[in-house]
Amino acid sequence: MKRLDAPGNAMPARALWDFSMLRRQLAAQMAEANFHIITARPAWTLVEMEGETDCAITRMDVAARDLLAAQGAEPLGANWQAIWTAMEAGYRETTASLLRAHGLRGEDTLH
Repeated sequence: MKRLDAPGNAMPARALWDFSMLRRQLAAQMAEANFHIITARPAWTLVEMEGETDCAITRMDVAARDLLAAQGAEPLGANWQAIWTAMEAGYRETTASLLRAHGLRGEDTLH
């Protein structure tokens, strides 16, 4: 298997799509786990949840880029951008879906 964004090696489109979907699912699982941890605490608001979501996404981005760089891959390459877009979307969509399911709006709290 070719390395992600290795110089001179393009990732086949199908492999890129598969890898993107896998990473999207992983990000969705992380979002669900974080959602349950956050909402287990009393008095969380939508604004605070959004802040926590942004912080979690930033941490995922930094950690993933550091891992890619440590492996000699290019963390700013086109393959990575496609994968990262899928990951971020998976995280945000899962969080939004969970918030809707729990009926959280505005400054309401879950408890």
